[in-house]
Amino acid sequence: MAQNIQISGVVKDVVGDPLIGVSVLVKGGTKGTSTDYNGFYTISAPADGTLVFSYVGMDTQEVKIGGSKKLDVTMTENGNYIDEVVVIGYGTVKKRDLTGSVSSVKSDDLNLAVAPSVAHALQGKAAGLVISQNSAQPGGGLDIRVRGEGSINGSKTPLYVVDGFPITELEQPSTTNERMVAGTQSVLNFINPADIESIEVLKDASATAIYGSRAANGVVLITTKRGKEGRTVVSYSGSYSIQQYTDNYDVYNLKEWMNAMNTATWDLWMYENNVYPYGNRTLQEAIDSPKNGVAYKLSFTDKQIAAAGEGTDWLDLITRNGSVQQHNVSVQGGSKNTNFMMSLNYYDNRGIIENSGMKRYSAKINVDQVINKYFKTGVKITASRIANDNTQLGAEEYEKSGMIRAAVQMNPNIPAQDEDGNYPVNPQLPTQPNPASLLLNTDKGLMDRILANAYVTYEPIKDLVFKFSMGMDRAHQSRKTYMPKETLFWRSFRRYRYD
Repeated sequence: MAQNIQISGVVKDVVGDPLIGVSVLVKGGTKGTSTDYNGFYTISAPADGTLVFSYVGMDTQEVKIGGSKKLDVTMTENGNYIDEVVVIGYGTVKKRDLTGSVSSVKSDDLNLAVAPSVAHALQGKAAGLVISQNSAQPGGGLDIRVRGEGSINGSKTPLYVVDGFPITELEQPSTTNERMVAGTQSVLNFINPADIESIEVLKDASATAIYGSRAANGVVLITTKRGKEGRTVVSYSGSYSIQQYTDNYDVYNLKEWMNAMNTATWDLWMYENNVYPYGNRTLQEAIDSPKNGVAYKLSFTDKQIAAAGEGTDWLDLITRNGSVQQHNVSVQGGSKNTNFMMSLNYYDNRGIIENSGMKRYSAKINVDQVINKYFKTGVKITASRIANDNTQLGAEEYEKSGMIRAAVQMNPNIPAQDEDGNYPVNPQLPTQPNPASLLLNTDKGLMDRILANAYVTYEPIKDLVFKFSMGMDRAHQSRKTYMPKETLFWRSFRRYRYD
């Protein structure tokens, strides 16, 4: 596999003006970035790879890297772009007639095969939309910003509208045990990405005229697929992929750690005895007259180091090969007066951290019915169940420490479990939990959600349409946690209570 190199460059249009927000992706991968206000970008990619440059209204370009560290690109306009139809707050309009600031992304432009939600697949796809993940849990939450940070203290989250109905952002319920942190979840996890037809992002102030103050941070409009006149089509799509933990910390094995401990204790002894460069004494003076009469003693002899094994690989203990699989079945069709679309989805993400995962079961039905030349009606229903297996990934210290942090700070000479079945802690950091004990925790979240809306339109004369719509966004959430007695917190609690 070719080595990654750092590539940079400037993206301009045919006139020579820099293009802001151009999506730059590594072909066949997930790495991506976007250009800044000067059209400048930088990205790490394989030397023999290909970069894909895409921008709204421009032809997508694929440029082979060929080992070059500087790639400047000139993009040309897509002549068909201005005739595309986009969804706005009150309906649809051709882009040539559009006056507001809108970014449009079609489902064909998104990699939906492994994404837990359409929000994850949107990264780097829409100009002015900045997306970053804020939780490492499977299906973890995203910080989505339209044109940057709009407020210091207020909300910065855009409004999400699915098939014309604004939805509520939901998180897993909190618990009284602050050591069990579930992280955040993406607001769009409950929607099957394969059901998405298009996504429009309203980025200017005109969106508030439609949706009010809720749209102050922008609006993300999501339109799902609908039935089409013609024969009934049954479709299936599925995928399975493996995930590996490759961002490993370079930690010592047992022999390396023993040598490092010898070096550290020697430096500490020299410091305490004021030996140069820590003081003005010579080494011989310190050896002849050590502080408090305590001579230096090696923590580990050469014989002990030679006989040592590999020790405990804490990161290997808490990680595994993850996997992502999903299966989609849809039925789509219709006649002159009735169009329908139905779909089923199963998504399963087995996380790379032990005990972490997310499963989604969803069903959707869209029906549009022409009653007569004046009236038309329709209904759209999405039902989903999301089951989360949360693992302790918090950034706190000591007994609230996340599993990865605890694994990195744990000494390799400590066993995961002793002969008595206990989970020993680091004597140098006794308030840090044993990572193996954190694997005993149970933290399961469940959310059942139904999003339903119906509409009736009345068109008495051409191009004059009255529309009445109503909807419901209902969810039931639960979360069950269990921390067994073997964990550091409960051992400390019992000791505090009974000693």
